[in-house]
Amino acid sequence: MSMPGLPIAAVERETGIARQLLRMWERRYGYPMPLRDAQGDRLYPPEQVTRLCQIRRLIDMGLRPGRLMALTPAQLEEMAELHLPKRETPPLCDGLLDLLRHQDGQALRQDLQQRLQAMGLAHFVCVFLPQANALIGDAWSRGEIRIYHEHLYTEALTRLLREALSALPSGTGRPRIMLTSTPAEPHTLGLLMAEALLRLAGCECLAFGPCMPFAEMGEAMIQHRIDVLALSFSVAYNGPLDEEIGQLMASIPPASQLWVGGAGTRRLKLQVPGLHIMQGLEQIERQVAQWRSAPPV
Repeated sequence: MSMPGLPIAAVERETGIARQLLRMWERRYGYPMPLRDAQGDRLYPPEQVTRLCQIRRLIDMGLRPGRLMALTPAQLEEMAELHLPKRETPPLCDGLLDLLRHQDGQALRQDLQQRLQAMGLAHFVCVFLPQANALIGDAWSRGEIRIYHEHLYTEALTRLLREALSALPSGTGRPRIMLTSTPAEPHTLGLLMAEALLRLAGCECLAFGPCMPFAEMGEAMIQHRIDVLALSFSVAYNGPLDEEIGQLMASIPPASQLWVGGAGTRRLKLQVPGLHIMQGLEQIERQVAQWRSAPPV
């Protein structure tokens, strides 16, 4: 007789919480509390998956996990109502949620493609996508859409951005930029958005995908003669950010820089030479120009 529950990979897909974070929370907070199957693998009961979805929504609103783990589902719902953002649909995003709710993946991709063609890549990435991503996140936080709606949107957008990037001429100008994320950060959308703007600025970009071990980053930078390491942190990131960034800065080549961005960097307090925190995508072009005006020796 099989035990009731979902394996960790399924929970990651259902909640949008990386499996590394699930294990970290289990060690740090004692929650979630998965069962174990005959092979010792984690199985998460349905009620824990539901509660993890509630926690993920509140983290997306800016709350810290440690504050949420001891709350009951009813208390989590009350907190969601208290912190729920009240936003109107931006005019630029009219019709997007309706398309998503209809679950017509082809129509959604066509709509996003038409918006990209009408706006151009830079405006699409800098103006439309931040508004659209916030709209999708808010709708998920209010329970108006499910995780699978969010996944459909993210997948359609990821494919569209990759196609747009493949149509751009290969950048050959400096700085030479390596794009990746840390082991506990599986989200790639922010990296693709940044890469689009960096490529438009003529930078040579090497995309290594997400979840690269810290020990490998410095070695890869040396081997590929990287000028700038670019990392993206989503709002769900819960690692010891200042400590991790400090250790990373100590391990990268001395003349290189670290550029970080994404909603997860809002709590980053560290200030060291060579570290540049991007508060928005619009800062990328300015940061590239600043680097080129005085490239490190």
